[in-house]
Amino acid sequence: MPDYKRYGIAGATLATILLTGQIMQITSATNHASAADVQAMPLPVAISDIKLTAADEATLVTASLDSSLATSQGTQQPLTSETCKVTLSGTPIAAALVDLELSAPCAPNERVVIHHNGMMFSDVTDGTGMFSTTVPALNETAVFIASLAGGAGAVANVTVEEIFSYDRAVVQMQGNSGIGLHAREFGAEYGDPRHIWSERPGDIVDGVTGHGGFLIQLGDSSLENPLVAQIYTFPSGMAKEIGDIALSVDIEITASNCDKDIEAQTLQTSRGEKIAVQTLDMSMPTCDAVGDFLMLKKLVNDMKVAFN
Repeated sequence: MPDYKRYGIAGATLATILLTGQIMQITSATNHASAADVQAMPLPVAISDIKLTAADEATLVTASLDSSLATSQGTQQPLTSETCKVTLSGTPIAAALVDLELSAPCAPNERVVIHHNGMMFSDVTDGTGMFSTTVPALNETAVFIASLAGGAGAVANVTVEEIFSYDRAVVQMQGNSGIGLHAREFGAEYGDPRHIWSERPGDIVDGVTGHGGFLIQLGDSSLENPLVAQIYTFPSGMAKEIGDIALSVDIEITASNCDKDIEAQTLQTSRGEKIAVQTLDMSMPTCDAVGDFLMLKKLVNDMKVAFN
């Protein structure tokens, strides 16, 4: 666990320097966009680049077999468009979450990128071409797009009525950049039980019952150039207590990211309203600072919880 005393001191000092704009640029906090207008961060796979291949129109090219080999092995059964049909289904569940299930029988062990209202993360199908995960929805009429590395894809549309009871904040990044989303609920300090982050993500049950928030991380960080998203959720519409939730994007300076340029993006929405987007583009400190931390509070807005 990080040394939070040093974390706060080093983070506050460096963040003050960074936020003056000397070595980073952040878009205006008032830069709001509708769900349809949200643009994803400039990562290798952009939503505009997706080419969805309709399964019933797919043309499959099979290699011809030597006649003698074909005779000895019997009749070759060609793959059909129906055999290789790619489907994506979504089921709304508690806490405004959606269970996604991708079926791509002809794409086993293949990289897939999931897109949802500007949020994106990458993972891999299993040996049968299946992939499943649970995604926090960002709006009521939720559209999910699965884009496979081979060019095929599928879309799922899901109505998420519970979104109006939840606030959400997202930080997404490419690679293992040391970036993390932190939520300190109702005066909690770093390391306290109400400090929610990737190593202490909270409990979805608390989000369902109104007792606290939780964090979900999406994306396989072991992939080459992974796309990873962390999403913090708080049940603002049914909260059992009132007060402020301090949010920050914190960056650990490591041997992998020191003296390099990094990018990240935050998305934030309250009860299904417009999504606020901010982009981080900064140069990390030199490698002499490995082991220190940066605390960037201006990338996400604190949540204010009041009884309805």
